Amino acid sequence: MPLSEHGDYENPRKSPYTVERYESGWEMLYMRKLEIDKTVKKWTKNHGIVIEYITEAGNKRGYKPDFLVEKIDGQKEIHEVKGGQFLRNPDTIRKHERAKLWCKQRGMNFIIISKN
Repeated sequence: MPLSEHGDYENPRKSPYTVERYESGWEMLYMRKLEIDKTVKKWTKNHGIVIEYITEAGNKRGYKPDFLVEKIDGQKEIHEVKGGQFLRNPDTIRKHERAKLWCKQRGMNFIIISKN
């Protein structure tokens, strides 16, 4: 079960910012993982990326992915931290499909980080 706290991750080494805000305990733990991952050059949640998608009800929405990650080899990726219980939600599926296409058009990867 994800931790529900919100907070500030202060002084990350691989972020261009002195503070990165997390929306869940899982995000905070993932930030720590990104910090020690030797394949990660830099990461941020403050990326400003908003990907438009259409909800199941037909409404236009903007989806802000969790992390923009740049690997040591220069590859850029969008990483989304999502609880397994949400992966079958129709709107989550729509967001992720749109994000995959958005990334593909830019030569990027879309990665879902999930625990059931």
